[in-house]
Amino acid sequence: MRESAHIISLRLLIHLALVRPFVKLFFGVNAVGGEHLGDVDQCIIIANHNSHLDVPLLFSILPAKHIVRTHPVAAREYFSRWKVLFRVVDYLFRPIWIVRGEKIEDPLKGMKDRLSSGHNVIIFPEGTRGNPGEMARFKTGVGMLAVAYPDIPIVPVFLLGPERAFPRKSPVPLPLWNEVTVGPPQVFTGDRRDITAALEHLVRELSESAVANRHRRRKRPKPPFTVAVLGIDGSGKSTLSRTIAKQLANASSVCLVTDGLELYQQGSRKEAQPLLSEKVREAVGKYAKTAKSLKHYKAPKLAELLLRDHIMGEVARWYSPDFIVLDGCPLMNLAAWANLYKEDRFDADACATALRVLSGQCDTVAREDPVFAEFPELAALRRLRLTSMKLPDAVIMLDVEPAVSVARIESRGEQRQVHETEDKLAKLRAGYRLVCNVVQTEFGIPTRILDGDATIDVLAATALAFVGENLGKETDHE
Repeated sequence: MRESAHIISLRLLIHLALVRPFVKLFFGVNAVGGEHLGDVDQCIIIANHNSHLDVPLLFSILPAKHIVRTHPVAAREYFSRWKVLFRVVDYLFRPIWIVRGEKIEDPLKGMKDRLSSGHNVIIFPEGTRGNPGEMARFKTGVGMLAVAYPDIPIVPVFLLGPERAFPRKSPVPLPLWNEVTVGPPQVFTGDRRDITAALEHLVRELSESAVANRHRRRKRPKPPFTVAVLGIDGSGKSTLSRTIAKQLANASSVCLVTDGLELYQQGSRKEAQPLLSEKVREAVGKYAKTAKSLKHYKAPKLAELLLRDHIMGEVARWYSPDFIVLDGCPLMNLAAWANLYKEDRFDADACATALRVLSGQCDTVAREDPVFAEFPELAALRRLRLTSMKLPDAVIMLDVEPAVSVARIESRGEQRQVHETEDKLAKLRAGYRLVCNVVQTEFGIPTRILDGDATIDVLAATALAFVGENLGKETDHE
């Protein structure tokens, strides 16, 4: 039955607004060669098959023009076990349903009907989900289809990761990263067996490329150099950190961790694969900004800092940048904020002890240390084993008078947060200066405090020179 334009538009909207963001955020999708799918008006997509996650992953990289007219081949007997699942899959993906073992005159008829009407088909030539990480021999049905439609290009794809994220015998999927490697479109003439063999060879070549790329990421010789830019609100640290990131990107790959994630390469911003933890952190951060008192601000801000620290590790793992530039450092921010809440008890010794505990050096601090009684939040984090936060390789602090910061904040026309008053910012400023002194003297991390009243050009030039001076230096925290 022919569908109305309204139903088709609704399906496209659901894919773009719900299905695609969920797949990318929950599982993570790194697509290589996705532009090949945009180069064709119609195609046959072939891919290896290890998981029921394969189809959603393929749809997550399809250009919008292809989504509602692309149809995967799927086994009806599996999905029909659950009526709700069957209806959802049937509505979202409009599969070409096949029944294994059923004897019909032309088993390719459903595929031919779709192709003849100008639509695309997704085929898994192995015929069924195989053993995790192993690709079985291709069946000749794909060769027969290529012979029948020699003018429709075939796009080979290799999927790496679904066999771990949603393996065959697993009842629930896992939020693990996935790679989709897309090869250039191919057209074939000749015998169906020769075409099938050639297509299998193409997908195996893509598999070698995908595995090699993942292997290289895991074997990265050294971690990215991390630069933290600190300062109270209104100091200009966000502007400076972004400027540093862009300028470092002229010769390196750089990830800026600010209110969002920004990836820079070759002097320009690139699209960064979204991370589920970053979206959670963003939501928590927005909630924290609505707090009406410091008491209610504390818990969501702590959660936001812990998530931001976790994201630093995710960035290093998945983006593999040469530099990470931080708009604030979660660990150092957390320590500095202690001065806002307990100024009379937060001195250099307490700061150094707290940094050792939070950075994973718990064995150097006795459990009966008075710091845990003075700062019960620190004891709680230790009990919860949330003590593996990261110190940067270099620290830059923008120092400005609280009155100047408040004036800058007000000039933005935004509602001030609960801590954005002169007296509270003064305490935070003192906390940041104390933390910078401690990380330099106790942990050997190079630190530079800059006058925030200088122009951005002067600040950026000074900061970049400072980073260059300290590249490759080993520090005590490593």
